[in-house]
Amino acid sequence: MNLDELLNEYNFRKCRGPENATPAELAEAFAFFCENYAYIKHPNQGRIAFVLRDAQKETVKTWLGERYTIVLKARQIGFSTLAAAYAFWITFFWPDRFVVMLSKTEREATKLLQKAKYIYKFIPDWMRLSGPELLQNNVLKMSFSNDSVIESMPSANEPARGESVYLAIIDEMAFLPNPEEAWASIEPIADVGGRVICLSTAKGEGNIFFNLWHGSQTGTNRFRGIFFPWSASGRDQAWYDAQAAELPIWQLHQEYPSNPEEAFIRSGRPVFDIDALNRFITTTPKKGFNKKLSDVRNSYIFESSGGPLSIWQTPQAGGVYAIGADVAEGLARGDYSTAHVIDAKSGVVVAHWHGHIDPDKFGEEVLYALGFFYNEALIGVESNNHGLTTLTALNKANYINLYRQRRLNQRHAEATEALGWRTTTLTKPLAIDELSANLRDGALDLRCEYTIAELKTFVRDDNGSTHGSPHDDRVMSLAIANQMLKYVWLPEYKAKTDVQWGTIKYFEQKLHKPIKTKERYWIGEFNSY
Repeated sequence: MNLDELLNEYNFRKCRGPENATPAELAEAFAFFCENYAYIKHPNQGRIAFVLRDAQKETVKTWLGERYTIVLKARQIGFSTLAAAYAFWITFFWPDRFVVMLSKTEREATKLLQKAKYIYKFIPDWMRLSGPELLQNNVLKMSFSNDSVIESMPSANEPARGESVYLAIIDEMAFLPNPEEAWASIEPIADVGGRVICLSTAKGEGNIFFNLWHGSQTGTNRFRGIFFPWSASGRDQAWYDAQAAELPIWQLHQEYPSNPEEAFIRSGRPVFDIDALNRFITTTPKKGFNKKLSDVRNSYIFESSGGPLSIWQTPQAGGVYAIGADVAEGLARGDYSTAHVIDAKSGVVVAHWHGHIDPDKFGEEVLYALGFFYNEALIGVESNNHGLTTLTALNKANYINLYRQRRLNQRHAEATEALGWRTTTLTKPLAIDELSANLRDGALDLRCEYTIAELKTFVRDDNGSTHGSPHDDRVMSLAIANQMLKYVWLPEYKAKTDVQWGTIKYFEQKLHKPIKTKERYWIGEFNSY
């Protein structure tokens, strides 16, 4: 063996790292390989050596030391290229390693694998001869004679179910058309000993990428989270200022965030003012449910027992309240049925119900009790789909203070005979815009941390439509409750004020406060009909 052959063998081993190497030693070996033998295609400079920045070196060290890694990053800082180079390195220098890479579309999958192919194309001949032979080389797959494989595919595909996958890389996870399904297909593979790398810029909160990132920061899942801001690319403040002058604020924060909060909350085109939402002071409510008194008609007590009803303020004698309700199908894994109660005099959101329940029971058991509990509150129920079942149940139970639809596009919007709030292309923007204004201007006082979190993830699409990410049940019930504030003072919706002498309600009105006994708030409702 001549001197050149000895040197080549030494360098080959140096690219692979020593036996039983630590993650730090392997990261050094990878950096040595990239900087000396790996070439990438630069948009302006053409073919250049892949010299790693410090952020990329630290990331690779984490990938080598952790099984589950999630990287939140700014756009265009070279991490997709890093992932492709890493996939090539662990398959070319080690046998029996199957790497799956998921991308948004087949075009993106092809481009990602092309980065690995470009590296293989320009490694020196002696390294290609020293390493495994490339057996299969098509647009979505590289297969080597050492039984290692890189397979790149769009996220719509099921990634090699039943295969023994060493590493799964999910590129731009937040922007996949089906990120939840993609993760569901990857998780079982990784759970039997494989490794997972999730890479993405942010796309608002509420999606699976955000959930995995949040878990990595709170220690509630297996992921190690890494964040790299726009400055990790080596760009300076002048470059950032130029971007800030040209891009909409949501796009600037999405593509070039300075911190994780900026990346997630401000990147999803939030409909509601994030600064206004952050000003609300959340407090812990009493949790329980309304229990009917068997011996008194339409009288309820609040049982503080950890149920689905959250209460911040109990009903006050003479108080006027409005309730908005959004109705779900009732399935255990579906959307939630939800209701908000607002004190019409103060604007305080005093109660919130949230849970899974059949639509008819939501009306006859939950909303009926909640309405009477809060002084025969005006109840507005979204009448779309399953809401009709809830309204029918409420009407059948003779709850009289139900909102009736109005023709809002008329000069004088008089009530019709149709019960409930109908969400349409006309009424939804109105409800959302007016809720946004009241939250921004402080007309509402919101204390529910979960409702605030859902408001932050309510976003506007390119076509102007609005929706939650992934849920907006709380947003819609609060928006409907806010609409009810415009009608709760009308004579047709006025709750009954005549109270039978000697009842609990009578003495409450005299005392101007509810009667409280052992965490139970007694609100008596006696009706003559």
